[in-house]
Amino acid sequence: MVVLAISSIVLTLMYQTYTAQLKSHTTQQELVEMQQNMRAALYLMEREIRMAGYAPEGGLADPPITAAGADSISFAMDITDGTSLDQSDGDTGDAGEVVTYALSGGLVRNASDGNGDQVLLPATEINDLTFVYKDEDGVTLDDDGLGNLTTVASRQAIRSVEIILRASIGTTIMVDPHQMELRSEVKVRNLGLNP
Repeated sequence: MVVLAISSIVLTLMYQTYTAQLKSHTTQQELVEMQQNMRAALYLMEREIRMAGYAPEGGLADPPITAAGADSISFAMDITDGTSLDQSDGDTGDAGEVVTYALSGGLVRNASDGNGDQVLLPATEINDLTFVYKDEDGVTLDDDGLGNLTTVASRQAIRSVEIILRASIGTTIMVDPHQMELRSEVKVRNLGLNP
């Protein structure tokens, strides 16, 4: 009887330890996956925003950043000639020459090429997307007090864009969601080059 009682106590402790380890492992796996997805989305945004205004033969609208909101950005750049990817032709009138990033049912990218929105991060993985626009002196630009740039002059003054992604995960195993934030400031190479 004593051996049975001790055995049941030991088995109970072993089960509780196993359950705690399983919860920890599951949480860590979800955090790693979320971080990888956020980094991939951030990398794509950095790369394309850095090239905003790229038009080797001119002809881009002024300013190249066509819309600058606190939670969305649209910009023009010479992406493709319509025959093969990543071959610029100096013509910004091709389909897919305006790129938009916004939070709409997740983090979406739209290249105005008729293919619709590409979901980079589903709504279950991202809570917030914020853009902060800065001039050449690093001063934050804000026309309406909410982080939106509503005038052409403000959009022409943009020299860098800070991207902030916030996400959290929560599962049936985890009671408290874990939150993560990634930030990156992108110097936009092609802005301010024309007189």
